[in-house]
Amino acid sequence: MIRFVFVSLPLLILFLIAVFFGALNKQVVIIDLFVADASLPVAAIAAGFLLIGFIIGLLSMAGRQVLLRSENRKLRKQVINTSQN
Repeated sequence: MIRFVFVSLPLLILFLIAVFFGALNKQVVIIDLFVADASLPVAAIAAGFLLIGFIIGLLSMAGRQVLLRSENRKLRKQVINTSQN
């Protein structure tokens, strides 16, 4: 239960800050891309970059988790082999 509070409370606070930021920043910004132009609100641009950063963070954590699991599996096999000998 305490873990739930420590995880969900900061997420709720960040979500509320994002909602307030989006409500206060309705200015439209023109983004000049290589192939096209887009006019988006500042809040949408900030949300997009936040989402990209979140996805990059998740992918890097998942990659590290896979490496650690494979290393853990290899070390367990070594322990089992040395204990049998």
